[in-house]
This record gives sequence, C-alpha cells and structure tokens, in this order.
Amino acid sequence: DLDAVLSLARTAPPLHSPEPPDAPALSGTHPVLAVARDRAFCFYCRENLRLLEHLGARLRFFSPLEEDVLPPCDGLYLGGGYPELYAGRLSANRSMRESIRTAVGEGLPTFAECGGFLYLHQTLTDEDGPHPMAGVFPGGCRSTGRLRRFGYVTLTARTDNLLCPAGAQIRAHEFHYFDSDCNGSDFSAEKPVSGRKWDCIHASPTLFAGFPHLYFPANPDFARRFVRRLKES
Repeated sequence: DLDAVLSLARTAPPLHSPEPPDAPALSGTHPVLAVARDRAFCFYCRENLRLLEHLGARLRFFSPLEEDVLPPCDGLYLGGGYPELYAGRLSANRSMRESIRTAVGEGLPTFAECGGFLYLHQTLTDEDGPHPMAGVFPGGCRSTGRLRRFGYVTLTARTDNLLCPAGAQIRAHEFHYFDSDCNGSDFSAEKPVSGRKWDCIHASPTLFAGFPHLYFPANPDFARRFVRRLKES
C-alpha cells in the first residue's frame, strides 16, 4: 500500500545523521593504490574510496579483465562485484593473474573483499567448471545456490594485521552466493541482533582478504593504517 507508506513517512520527524568521524590526512607523499574497476569488480562504497583519497592515497583504476598486468603501484584494492559472471575471461587473462599473484606473494599491501577475495583463490567454479584464478589462496570457491552469512556484522580482529591491531572492530556486511574452501579465521564476525558468530578473513601484515565488505567511516583508523602501510611499501 504505497499511499499508506507515503502518508506514514510524512509524519516522521527530520532525520539527523552525524557526519563520519574526521580522519586527518597523513603528511608526505601520495602512494598509488591500484583499484580494480570493471564489469567484474564494480561493488565499492564511495565513502571508502573518498576516505582513502582524503588520507593521501592516489587511486589508479585498472581492469583485471582488459589490462595485461597489474600497473605500478604501492598497494592493491580488489573490491566486490561479479567475477563469477566473468570467470572464463578472468582466467584467460593469465598475465594479469600471475602478476597479481606475484605482487601479493612479494608483500604488496593488498585489501580484497568479497569478489576480490574470490579472484585470489586457486579456482572459481561456474557452470562450465573450475577456472584458474590468481592462486594466492589454496582451494576454490563455488556457488551454494543461496545467500551465505547474509547481512550486517561487526568484525573483531584476532591478530595484528594490515588494517588494524588485534582487538579492533569495524562494521561490515556480507552478501554472496558463493563460498570458499578457506574463509580464513583471523577475524570473528558477529550479527548485531542474533549474536551469531563465525570465523572469517585472512589477515597478515600485508594482506586483508575475505567476504565481508568493510565500511571505513565506521572506524577510519582501518583506512588510515592502510594508507600508512602503502607509504612504507
């Protein structure tokens, strides 16, 4: 009943949302952050990208579908999207897969979420079978036919890592039909209402990769630490 919904909405008082916490820009040079952006990787929070730029990162967008190799950069951001719809093409671009595997293996600061996490697996399976991916993580990922661990979560770090120290928390969400043989266990995720918990994310001093999509304004220190690490690389 759309008329009733609109009528009810008109009775609501003004909604005042506080501004995200200020995150002063770091001084010094502007490191280059390579950000995957094409039809396979197109799911980003605009606020995340703006905050990274505000902190001093210079975003360099590139396409794992169309370009041959990872461009020169100080760090890598593989966002979400639909790599499962382009698994064959991503797999056929062997030079890009190998350049990313080599860069991550050599310690390039890398943040990969959801679709970007899928791309870092050994294989991604669609209706045509398994396709080789970047091969950073062993095992593969495949469709489960339904949403997995869907919704908002609070993440808590178990170890010091690329984005935060142990014990730090940030808001995030998951939305994916595919699942992995190796979801990681360096963070715990907790649902806000039910309190349901599970392990997730591979994290190290140079890597953060998993299904959750982070919202950097919920804890700008995550973004600040990432950009600082880019400057040190």
